[in-house]
Amino acid sequence: MEKDFFAQRYLEDVVSCPVCGGRHSQVAYEAGKGILAQKCDCGAYYCDHRLNPDGLAAYWTDYQNREHSAVAEECALRQRMYAVDYAFIAQFLRPASRVLDVGCADGLFLDMFAAAGHQCAGVEFGHEAALKAAKKYDVWEGYFPELAIDPGYDLIIFRGVLQYVQSPRRFFGKAAELLRPGGHVFVTAQPNMEAFCHQVYRRKFRFSLTPCDCVGYTPQSLVAEFAARGCTTVGQTFFYEETPYADPANDIQAVSRAVEAQKRGEEPVELSPPFWGNMMTMVFRKGEARCQ
Repeated sequence: MEKDFFAQRYLEDVVSCPVCGGRHSQVAYEAGKGILAQKCDCGAYYCDHRLNPDGLAAYWTDYQNREHSAVAEECALRQRMYAVDYAFIAQFLRPASRVLDVGCADGLFLDMFAAAGHQCAGVEFGHEAALKAAKKYDVWEGYFPELAIDPGYDLIIFRGVLQYVQSPRRFFGKAAELLRPGGHVFVTAQPNMEAFCHQVYRRKFRFSLTPCDCVGYTPQSLVAEFAARGCTTVGQTFFYEETPYADPANDIQAVSRAVEAQKRGEEPVELSPPFWGNMMTMVFRKGEARCQ
């Protein structure tokens, strides 16, 4: 459970926006006892407490087995979602593309690309996951911005990763450096802080900010970040009905109950359901000029 890592010994204060470094923000909501979610003027959201080095070490130790692969049903649903994500990004790929998955976990998403004839490699911070992925692909283990990786990739993937990143612009810049001109960055399974459910549910949003998931984005904030690195937006979607998680009739009823609770000045009782706009998928293409 994430809350096991919210002990004070694992946390550090965040006094400025981890994206832009600014200190002009407003409280969005209380993310936990004594922990606030902030919205920065740059459009990013962040938690005013996050994991310190000890907390990061503890959280990512055996994350692969403790969380990522712990529940068979969730793994099966994720595998079906991989197919949805792959079908979207495949339209941007040329044959035998060089693909780098940052936060590749056990490499199962890369399997989709390898099966289509692409050249695959991964980056993984968690040791146990890196070992699993390395049985199939070249994998760099460690902190992505500090790794010595040869450039020239056609596609760099951030799938469900950026909410954990404490120095986002270093990740954005590294990705831009590693892309060939005309290459793509694929951001998917990324919580959307502009989502209707985030605005209604706040800390009961299923992907709300915590000291672990400590940074949040909107489509506009990601567009601005990659534009600053010479990358244009060429794809955007918000998967819902095509996903294995969708149950529109029941999900609509759940959101309706939350809206009524909000009108009464009450917090929703349940966590938010899967819903339109909750998760964003973005594709950015590097221009001919070198990204900064």
